[in-house]
Amino acid sequence: MAQTPHDEGGGLALLGGLVALGTVIQTAAWMWGHPLAAATALTGAAVVLLGLRQALRRTSLGLLLRRHLHPLWALVREGISARLVRARTTLTAAVTDRIEQWAHEPLRRDAPAEPAASYVRRPHDHTLEAFQAATPVRFEEMCRELLERDGFANAKRVGGAGDLGADVVADDHLGRRVVLQCKRYANAVGSEAVQKFNGTARPVHAAAVPVVVALNGFTDPAADFANQQGLHLVDRERLARWGAGRHLYDVLEIERGPERRT
Repeated sequence: MAQTPHDEGGGLALLGGLVALGTVIQTAAWMWGHPLAAATALTGAAVVLLGLRQALRRTSLGLLLRRHLHPLWALVREGISARLVRARTTLTAAVTDRIEQWAHEPLRRDAPAEPAASYVRRPHDHTLEAFQAATPVRFEEMCRELLERDGFANAKRVGGAGDLGADVVADDHLGRRVVLQCKRYANAVGSEAVQKFNGTARPVHAAAVPVVVALNGFTDPAADFANQQGLHLVDRERLARWGAGRHLYDVLEIERGPERRT
């Protein structure tokens, strides 16, 4: 087929466009470290590509390329669309799952495992952070240490299987038996746990001063029941004051009675 002047001019434009595109790409790669220069080079590349497009439209080569590249471009677009659909589906499922997890998470989470440093006995005080980091067994031991610090005699931890509600016992200076149940729960202690302690504190353990210690406090029904039955409650705020150095009886507003004379 004879080449027309129109095709010849288009071919020259195509060749010139390819050379210009190569120059622009090389310049962009060289100046990529400077954002303004890179933006200018990319703008130039866009202009050159538009010129190449016009040049291809003028030649028979452009018609041939469009004929063969159009199905390929359709496949590329279909693949991109499928990937976008999968990505959107995956993202939607992940967001939905996370929202469901948030909805089912408790308001308070379990305290982290106790660090080794919290096992070092501090005879004068314990902070709320130390109580929070303690295991249940260590929490009971810390309450025993505070009783010992306050001058209670025979303070010992008796919690464990079959303890019937008593975790720590001690005697004050008048011989009154103090019985502690220690609850290091992630949430507030409910009425049922307090009722069980009430059923054994006095008849089984001969408690004169029955006390429930709860790291995260008590529900309103639990507090109402304890008030009716004469049980003493140490909630989070009282625990902080007790751990900071206040005597247990001062925290609970219990009359200490006369000091024993030696």
